[in-house]
Amino acid sequence: MKSTQKFLLTTGLGLLLGTVTLIANPMSAQDIVKKTYDALDSHQSYAFEAVIVNHADDGKNKHQVSVKVNRPNQLRVDVKGDIRNRSNYLNDGQYTIYDHDKKFYLYLKSPQGIEETLDTLFDKFEIKAPLAQLIYTNMGERIKFDRSKNFGVVDLEGEECHYVAFSDKTKEVHVWITTGDNPLVKHYVIKDKTSKNNAYKSTSIFWKDAKTISPNDFVFSVPKGAQEVFIK
Repeated sequence: MKSTQKFLLTTGLGLLLGTVTLIANPMSAQDIVKKTYDALDSHQSYAFEAVIVNHADDGKNKHQVSVKVNRPNQLRVDVKGDIRNRSNYLNDGQYTIYDHDKKFYLYLKSPQGIEETLDTLFDKFEIKAPLAQLIYTNMGERIKFDRSKNFGVVDLEGEECHYVAFSDKTKEVHVWITTGDNPLVKHYVIKDKTSKNNAYKSTSIFWKDAKTISPNDFVFSVPKGAQEVFIK
């Protein structure tokens, strides 16, 4: 996103608390984010695609991610890119991972709910779901930062967006959220403050019509030649 990248270069990816004045907005950064997550929580089904570019200390990598959510117990996440090429399915208590490159699949018994499943995957297997912050419910209450700032309303490639930022000891998060009654996260950047090389991750979100979701999206069919693997 050229305009976003230009703005980030101008600000130096710094959290400019108290130093930037754009279009005035009386809402706090926390209020804007809570309203956004509350709006997302009101939908039983939703879908989006994302482009994630990770500027890590050891190099750059890029992934395209597709997410489909049907609460309370169905989730589909497809990841394709430089490091991972996998599809993940949650369907009524069964979580399936399929690696397209290695052609193996893995079944994991999981709780029924999406949030409980994601928690279990991380706690037991250290498996992280891409874009989990847009999958969990009640994220407006979960997110905690030491400092925050609402920079006001900006134009993001022709779309009016709130620009807010958050900071704690280890990271800065810059977020662009559409204005209006149904706010949506359009872009965010996470800067690693512990990095010596100014590592950061940039994510662009493209929201899709929930009508594109089909019940078959959450059903895994074993591809020809694929092999099942097991966790001991």
